[in-house]
Amino acid sequence: MRELMDEENERLARLAVEYHEIECSIAEIADLLIDKHPNLRLVPLRLSQVLRSAFGISVHDLQYVTAWTQGEISLETLEERLQVSR
Repeated sequence: MRELMDEENERLARLAVEYHEIECSIAEIADLLIDKHPNLRLVPLRLSQVLRSAFGISVHDLQYVTAWTQGEISLETLEERLQVSR
């Protein structure tokens, strides 16, 4: 089961990189991934693992991603926070 999750995370990380190559921001990529894979909203840690694997973003930034998935901040706020920390 763990191998399947690792393979799925790798696949999603590659997809995230492809989105980034067409100039999507990390916040937009998170939104697209959740739109295509709604179960990621239920497991924010998994989404964080995918984004960290794809982009090496900091744990601090991942906290913003988790806050967004839990409805604590808006997508616009997530976008702003991720840009400020870059």
